[in-house]
Amino acid sequence: MNLKKTCSVVFTAILLAGTAAIPPAQAGEEAPVRIPATSAAIWQAIDQQTAALSKAIQMGGLTEVHPRAFAIRDLVAALPARSGSLPSEKLAQVKENVKFVATLAQRLDATGDAKDKAGTEANFKKLQEVLAAIRADYSKTAGK
Repeated sequence: MNLKKTCSVVFTAILLAGTAAIPPAQAGEEAPVRIPATSAAIWQAIDQQTAALSKAIQMGGLTEVHPRAFAIRDLVAALPARSGSLPSEKLAQVKENVKFVATLAQRLDATGDAKDKAGTEANFKKLQEVLAAIRADYSKTAGK
């Protein structure tokens, strides 16, 4: 009986020590993006993030580029699953452009971290062009 209690105490101590070694979330970590249920709502969220990213770049707030760019990436990545009414060829185009948006998000992050405003502006312009191409693939009934 005493051995069981000792083993239990030791096991509990090991578990607690293991969880104490896990570092808490750091202040700079971003929260996951909430993905809306429809493609129309996703586009609204993309527009909000794009507007905020544009403002941040114009104001020189390049530290805001990372969370905004990756939020846009995550929102765009959710579009194909919520776009059942798109014709298959347009859905295929959207899926290809999702990959390019992910690449542009990484580029934006890199230029933002480097405090390269001109590079960030150039990558943002490319992102806007790709988003416009993706949006062109959507009809008014997509995702409903």
